[in-house]
Amino acid sequence: MMKRERDEQRGFTLLEVIVVLMISSLIAAILFQGLSLILDTRFRVMSALTRVETIGLQTSIITSPLRGMLPDHAGEPGVFSGDSKRLKGLTLNPLQGTNGAPTAFAMDLNYDISDNATLLTYSETGYAPVEIARWTGSTGAFTYRGRVDGWVKRWPPPLEDKPLQVPRTIRLDTGLEQRPVYVVRVMGPHNRAIRAEDLPFGSSQ
Repeated sequence: MMKRERDEQRGFTLLEVIVVLMISSLIAAILFQGLSLILDTRFRVMSALTRVETIGLQTSIITSPLRGMLPDHAGEPGVFSGDSKRLKGLTLNPLQGTNGAPTAFAMDLNYDISDNATLLTYSETGYAPVEIARWTGSTGAFTYRGRVDGWVKRWPPPLEDKPLQVPRTIRLDTGLEQRPVYVVRVMGPHNRAIRAEDLPFGSSQ
């Protein structure tokens, strides 16, 4: 009777303990490996999303003022003009002012030889200029397209008869790796109606 009770109270053998520890170690290794893969995948996905969000935000900042451009009256400071390194005009989508209010703005491409970098600078009435993009090298130019096929380096184009006051499309070539070319379709009107004071007889009234 006493021998049976001693047999029932006997603990695990050393071999059983070793087997349990080995199984537990294998399970822990599999779990840690799976967790590592999950964390690595999560990091990659979050990095990709952050990169996409950054590119999308930069795209919006660069293209919004150009997409919202509209012509100004003759002789006013918002009349559109542009060359390969600078453009200025009037926009309904200012980056700093009130959205929907016609605002005079300008974009400039400046090459900094000391840093070997090109800066895209935005400025508008009442605010200090801000840098909205930067890339290595001297690459960077604005080109314009109106009624006639083909891109021109200056607006208004000198060889086009009665060109649009605002080009239909503006292209910006950059040195950005994520998106080297921006092609923006101007959504507003390209010509402003003539006022009476703009006509020859307007000044005589």
